Amino acid sequence: MMPTVERHYVQVPAHRGEEARRALLNAGGLDNSCKIVKTDSALRLPLVRDFDRREIATILGEEGFDMGVGEFVKKPTKPTVQDLLRGVMDDEEIQLLPRAFDSIGDIAVLEIPDALSKYERQIGEAFLTVHSRFSTVLAKASAISGTKRVREYRHVAGVCKTRTVHREYGCRLVVDLAKAYFSPRLLEEHHRVATQVQPGETVLDMFTGVGPFAIHIASRQRAYVIAVDINPDAIDLLRQSMALNRLRGTIEPVVADAHAYCGLMTPHSVDRVIMNHPTGAADFVHDACRVLREGGVMHYYDFAAEPDPEERVLGRLRERVGQCRRRTETLATRRVRNSAPHEYQVAVDIRIL
Repeated sequence: MMPTVERHYVQVPAHRGEEARRALLNAGGLDNSCKIVKTDSALRLPLVRDFDRREIATILGEEGFDMGVGEFVKKPTKPTVQDLLRGVMDDEEIQLLPRAFDSIGDIAVLEIPDALSKYERQIGEAFLTVHSRFSTVLAKASAISGTKRVREYRHVAGVCKTRTVHREYGCRLVVDLAKAYFSPRLLEEHHRVATQVQPGETVLDMFTGVGPFAIHIASRQRAYVIAVDINPDAIDLLRQSMALNRLRGTIEPVVADAHAYCGLMTPHSVDRVIMNHPTGAADFVHDACRVLREGGVMHYYDFAAEPDPEERVLGRLRERVGQCRRRTETLATRRVRNSAPHEYQVAVDIRIL
C-alpha cells in the first residue's frame, strides 16, 4: 500500500479541475508530491500549506470551491532541485532557492536571488533534471521597461533561446521573451474575457502584445478584434500565432500607438475594449470612452495595494470615466495576481453608459 499523508486541499468541480490545477501550479500552491484525488464530479487538489480562502480565490479567480484537510497518497519520490543541490550549497542558501517559476511553452523562467547568482548554472541544470519537459531555463535579469514593455533575461541552462510556442486552452501563442512582453499568469484572464464576447462584436485590444486576448477571442467566437500594439515585434508574433490557430473570428493586427489609433477611429464604434497595461492604462481611459458604444464593456487592469485594492482601482477608474462625461455600471472586480507584497493586479469590468 502506498504511503498517505495529511494535506490541506481545495476541491473544485471536475470540469474546472485542469484550470484550477494549472492556476495553483503557476502560483506555487500545488503539492506535486501527492496524487490528486478524482471523483466523477470533483477534483481534490493537495496544497503546499494552509492557505486562507481569500488567497485561493485570488489564485483561482473565483469562488465555487471547497477547502479542507484530508489524506492523500504520496507519489513515488524523486529528487527535488533542493535535493540535487545539497552539498553544492549550504542550508541557508538552499532556503533561498526559488520555489515558483513561470512556465512558457518549453521555457522555464526563474527569479534567482542575487545571493545565488554564482550557482545559476547548477540551479538551471538541477531544474532541468527534475522538470524534464522543459528545454530551456532563463533567469529574469531586469524589470519590465520601455514602450515595448520587455525585460532582459539570462540564459541559465539547456537550449539558448527566448522563442517558444505556448499553449492556453487549446490556443497556440508564438512568444519571444526578448522581443515582446508575455505573462503566463494571465491565462485565466485571457479565457475569462474571451468567454464574455458575443457573436458579431467589435473588440479593441489596445495593448495586445503577442495577442493572447485576440487569439482566445477569435478562436472561440465570430467576432472582429482590432489588436493594437506599438511594438512591431509583438504584432509580428501575433501574425505567426494567427497562422497556427483555427480562427472563427477575424483579427486585424495594427502597429500603432493606441492614442493615435483611437483618434482615427469612428466614435462609439466598438462593443468592447481590453486595456491590459497595468502601469499605463489610466492614461488611455478617455480614448476608450471615445470609441466605446453606449452599453459597451471596458476590461481595465491596474495595480493597487491593500486595503481594498479592488475599490481603489474602481474608484480611480470611475473618476476618469466621469471626466469623459460617461457613466459606469460595475460588472465585476477581481484580483488577478500578486504583484508585490500586499499589492495586486486588479481586473475591473465596467459597462460604459
